[in-house]
Amino acid sequence: MGLIKRLKIFVMEKMRKTNGMHYYKKYKQSQWGSQQQLTSSQFKKLTELISHAYKHVPYYKDYMEKAEIEPKDIISLKDLNKLPIVDKAEIKLHKREMVTNNIEDYNAAEKRTGGSTGEPLKYYVPKLSHSLMWANLWRGWSVTGYQPGDKIAILAGGSLLSGFDVKRKLYYYLNNWIPFSSYNMSEKTMKSYVRKLKKGNVKFLYGYASSAYELANFMIKRGESIQLDGVITTSEVLFPHYRKAIEMAFTCKVFDQYGANDGGVTAFECEQHEGLHIGMERCLVEIVDEEGNSVPDGVEGRILLTDLSNYAMPFIRYEVGDYGAISTKPCPCGRGLIRFTHIKGRQQEFIYSAGNRKVHGGFFSTTFRQYDAIEQFQVIQDNVGEVRVRLKLSDSRFEQNIERIRRRILEQAELNKVNLEITDNFEKTRGGKHKFVINNVSD
Repeated sequence: MGLIKRLKIFVMEKMRKTNGMHYYKKYKQSQWGSQQQLTSSQFKKLTELISHAYKHVPYYKDYMEKAEIEPKDIISLKDLNKLPIVDKAEIKLHKREMVTNNIEDYNAAEKRTGGSTGEPLKYYVPKLSHSLMWANLWRGWSVTGYQPGDKIAILAGGSLLSGFDVKRKLYYYLNNWIPFSSYNMSEKTMKSYVRKLKKGNVKFLYGYASSAYELANFMIKRGESIQLDGVITTSEVLFPHYRKAIEMAFTCKVFDQYGANDGGVTAFECEQHEGLHIGMERCLVEIVDEEGNSVPDGVEGRILLTDLSNYAMPFIRYEVGDYGAISTKPCPCGRGLIRFTHIKGRQQEFIYSAGNRKVHGGFFSTTFRQYDAIEQFQVIQDNVGEVRVRLKLSDSRFEQNIERIRRRILEQAELNKVNLEITDNFEKTRGGKHKFVINNVSD
């Protein structure tokens, strides 16, 4: 790694008060440990986390006392089912009791989920968790040949690119990121993205799966291609036709990733492309059926996450809202990390503007998550250029802001019509999940 790259990473880590490079180097080694070693380390971290929760987190202390459970009763990973499954609704209801009573010891910061299920969540994470997130992210990227500090284009929305003010531009510069907003995928904008990729000596692209696919399709239709070393997709389901088009346009392999920082998980596809390796050093993953019972390897179920590093606000057996399956079979690559065989859920969809361009669903997540009074939302499109937006409010006084928000959506998403409705009723998927964007317009 060059001196300039090292210096930029050093300054960037100082700015965000993380130590990601230290753990990245450790994780580059630990991934090659045996599955037994990694699982043993997980259990040790789990018992320490549960002991902490029992002593310092009112929610878990109360639950365990009522259930007559003590930390010493957790003698294997299977015993984790003695503790409750928690979801966003439960965490919101008991947020104060779920925060450790010695939070000042953990240099914790308040974070928000992106609200991809329509329910943004505020939570606390210590700086250690933030460092481990970066270590896991970089490790996943490194499969493409990427090294921390290499130039990389980021094609995304608010969950990854949160603004373009002076501070954020400095942050992107220090990370050596070339930011491409996924909100505006017009022909003019995509031409500029292609031009920057060609002239900027960029070898890697990281972005939303659907946005990378949209850009790839644009290039293919124009008879263009660019030679990259790797494309890393995230945040959405990577469909086979997405992968095929992206690999054709960028003449390289696509490596899919999955992350849920609230649950502490990052998973990445290796060179074998046979599932996504789970960052076991930070997160324990369970798959359960609708009744909460563990399912065998390869069987699809609800994904539960336990962040082994978050002592500020422990997320133990957290239901992130996705479905998937795991495999403990050894991967041909030699890594000891277990794998997701597949993941369903959190697929952010597009709506169509009046000009028939696609507006990424993340636009609505970013718009609504800044308002605490908006508890839940759902966007429905039946006709091009028109949307219906359903909002659930925690404070009726917030209704005075609705017209201003409606005009903002109308203008920024380039729509002809936006209807806002205050309601508690939302359409659900067959699995009973909330879908935050429903597009009924045929592609």
